[in-house]
Amino acid sequence: MGAKSIATMLEAEIREGRLLPGARLPTHRELAFRHGVALNTASAAMRLLEARGLVVGEVGRGSFVRAPGHVDAAAFRIEEARPGLIDLSRNVMPLPGLADRFERAARLVLRRERGAVADYQPHAGRAADRAAGAAWLSRRGLPDDPARLVIGAGAQHAVTVALLATARPGDTIAVEALSWPGIKASAAALGLEVLPVPMDADGLRPRALLRLAARHRIAALYCMPSLQNPTGVTMPARRREAVAAIARRLDFQIIEDDAYGFLTEDDAPVPPLAALAPERSWHLRSTSKSFTPGLRAAWMLVPPGREEQAANLVRATVWTAPPLGAAIASLWVGDGTAALLEAEKRREARARQALARRLLPLAASPASHPASMHLWLDLPRRTMAQALVQDLLAQGVKLSPGAAFGIGSAPNSLRLALGAPEDRGELERALRLIARAL
Repeated sequence: MGAKSIATMLEAEIREGRLLPGARLPTHRELAFRHGVALNTASAAMRLLEARGLVVGEVGRGSFVRAPGHVDAAAFRIEEARPGLIDLSRNVMPLPGLADRFERAARLVLRRERGAVADYQPHAGRAADRAAGAAWLSRRGLPDDPARLVIGAGAQHAVTVALLATARPGDTIAVEALSWPGIKASAAALGLEVLPVPMDADGLRPRALLRLAARHRIAALYCMPSLQNPTGVTMPARRREAVAAIARRLDFQIIEDDAYGFLTEDDAPVPPLAALAPERSWHLRSTSKSFTPGLRAAWMLVPPGREEQAANLVRATVWTAPPLGAAIASLWVGDGTAALLEAEKRREARARQALARRLLPLAASPASHPASMHLWLDLPRRTMAQALVQDLLAQGVKLSPGAAFGIGSAPNSLRLALGAPEDRGELERALRLIARAL
């Protein structure tokens, strides 16, 4: 047995949760004896695990499964668009005519209530905007309760507010083992430890969460149950019920990010975690993916009794969410534009997923939700993600490597944001280049 085989076996135990963060691994000599190999082969296997970011060695103590703390906060940065570059790293979907709709809505809002949106706002948001947000969230099985709704300045701000409300510097939060890079940025800025929860085809594994939360006292769980970013997995109802029960049993908060839930509205409804454990759930719904990023508005349904705390944290961070964006979101909810935009994006996402399934090699393109904006590709061992990213960037296609999403690990994978190209023709050109590279 070679070093790569031993490293692969140990990696599987770590990813499946049989070896938890902080667990001490066998010494190099013990590993060599166990597998009947030379000492230098065992040492090479441990070096491979360290290179993959799964293991950390401590002088005089041994090797341990890595329990990541302050993770890289710079995995994603928005940069100026480069002419000729097809960007599949930004998870957005600019529909035709969306800028015109935005302009018309802004003009209408300014004409009707110019004085109001030009002035200071209540920290939680105006009553009319909170009512519109609560009504919109109620479509997904949540209570229509404007008193519990607070408006934030986009998803990143809403997540930061929820973390400020639930954790203190040095606390530990749990997140899915593959997760949105924004949670890394907020956790790093707030001095929080980040603990990865192993996943499978149905999302995070409740038993692994139970073991981790019991061993490492966690303040909160951040997760994305519907069309998880980056995997596209949707957590089934029974698993959500299990997660809610574990949170109650071990007394931690839940931060539920519903950025992509609107893309599943043609499916059978699945209850949000905030409907299963309302007393400890912070349900976040950004308008960036469903409407347009420029609104910089996010709706936060907070646990009962935490409204004033959330409003004070908005005050401390941005004073109030941009009033024009919140007013446009409210207008679109009221006049039907919001429902129209989401329906158009579901149709376009389905068309783009179908295109990707047709053009990409079958082995490289796993089953994905037919209306997901993105696609997660696990690469064959002979193809290194970072090298492929660099090669395709030289050909004019920008991708996100799996390392940007791994919590304490660097999976050999890619995430393709199918919605970002202006049209399907541009997406097809990028997909053909990717298929050729694979």
